[in-house]
This record gives sequence, C-alpha cells and structure tokens, in this order.
Amino acid sequence: MNRPSQTALALIGVVLTLLTACSKRDKVVGIGDDDPEMAAAIARAQQTLPQFWQVFDQRAHRESNFVLVVRIADQGRIEHFSTTDFERRDGKTMVTISNAPKIVASVKSGDRIEIPAADITDWSYMRDGKYVGLFTLKPRFKEMPAAWVEEAKKSLADP
Repeated sequence: MNRPSQTALALIGVVLTLLTACSKRDKVVGIGDDDPEMAAAIARAQQTLPQFWQVFDQRAHRESNFVLVVRIADQGRIEHFSTTDFERRDGKTMVTISNAPKIVASVKSGDRIEIPAADITDWSYMRDGKYVGLFTLKPRFKEMPAAWVEEAKKSLADP
C-alpha cells in the first residue's frame, strides 16, 4: 500500500474513532454534533456536498478514495460511520455500513440503507496526493497529539 493510501486510512480511522465519541448517553468523551465548531464543520460539509457529487461524477483530475461519513440516530444515540461503498441515483443516496456499530443498534455491518442528505456529516476524496474535505477532522485537532495533527495537516489539501 502506498504512503497516501496508508495516511488516508489512518486519518479516516482517527475521524471515525473521534466521531463515534459523540454519544453522551454512553459517556464517551469527545466532541458532539452540538459543539459549535463541530456543528459548523458538519454544516460546511453539507453545504459543499453538491461539489463532492460533481467531482465524484466527473473525476476530471483523477480524484480517488471517495468517502462519505453518515450519521445514524437510534433511540437518542448517535453514531457516525464512514463508507466507501455508496451510490447516488434519482436523488437518493444508498450506503453500505462497513463496520460493526458500537453505539446504535438499528444497523449492522453490511446493511445497505438510504441516507438523507441531512445525515451526511462529512465527505472526502484524494486529489494530487492530498485529501479534500474531512471538515470534521479539524475540530478534533485540539484533542489529538501534536504529532498527529501535524501529520494530518500534511495530508490535507486545506489544512
């Protein structure tokens, strides 16, 4: 596996671990969706989602490694899942849950479900060796070790 792919997988893993920490009911420490910085990051990801879909459809600059982060709510609990297995057809987004839930019980790994645009909380893709998107990573920088932050910033198109 090449260096950009390894870095990408590590970043996605960090984002997922930290986003999963959003459930206050489970007393997991982390930044919740209601944190002002996180809410702004999610809003930015949602506002720029049309740009993501345009790049996804066209791939004019050989973009790759497309990822959606989706929010699943279940009886007051929230968990975020990253997925690379998704499609958009007729205005609907279908995703496959690619890991076992730790907080919610309404989905399981391998489930193919429709996700409303309002529950897409982040997105990313790679262009020219750098990641575009990953808006919800930046509010997490204050919780990460400085060395991780510096490594993450090196792999982002807009650090």
